[in-house]
Amino acid sequence: MTVIRSILFGVLFYGGTLIIGFCYIPLAVLPGRIGRPFFRFWVVYSAFMVRWVAGIRHRVVLRDDAVWPDGPAIYASKHQSAWETLVFNLLLPNPVFVLKKELERIPFFGWYLPKMRQIAVDRKAGAAAMRGMVAQAEDVVADGYSIVIYPQGTRVAPGVDKPYHPGVYALYRAVNLPVVPIALDSGRLWARNGLIKRAGTVTVAILPAIPPGLDRKAFMSRLEQAIESESRALYEAACG
Repeated sequence: MTVIRSILFGVLFYGGTLIIGFCYIPLAVLPGRIGRPFFRFWVVYSAFMVRWVAGIRHRVVLRDDAVWPDGPAIYASKHQSAWETLVFNLLLPNPVFVLKKELERIPFFGWYLPKMRQIAVDRKAGAAAMRGMVAQAEDVVADGYSIVIYPQGTRVAPGVDKPYHPGVYALYRAVNLPVVPIALDSGRLWARNGLIKRAGTVTVAILPAIPPGLDRKAFMSRLEQAIESESRALYEAACG
């Protein structure tokens, strides 16, 4: 059943995305504010496929009296699979994602990313990439959006160690907003680069926000400790 679900999800998700993308071609030349509601339709379609075809549900828990920020914030999340990139579009308030610029080259999907105000980073551009990311972040925050960033820069399987990159601190310092750490365990159901999607429930843990004003060392240590310890705990609890 798991294999059948996974194949059916792949056919419906990628096939549907291709059809929707083709129908949305005119949006590539229209202002982003016009295209955003149409983009949301694709987001809802994707979330529906994840829940009802792949069979992956989710639950959200607030740890240690954590609360949702009242206004824009930076959401710094563990990244284990494509699940969070799809579902966070509905789960988090008014999100804009920091993503690698290569995604803009994907036919249809990539063409619309700049219109949706997503923050594309050219990882080969060095310091210029950091400056560009900060400039884009300041613009979207001024318009009331929140920023979603994966501090490790890529999907990381459960139990694998990978360093946290300084880009999240550059955003934190530049836009002067609280950073909300997010831990999760999506990787046990939807593996990195894996075809198989296992039915089950992903737990998303919202952790207490880190207020503005910390220096780099204190901020990075606090962020990594919060996300990694909670993500490990979630994985161990789910796997027994």
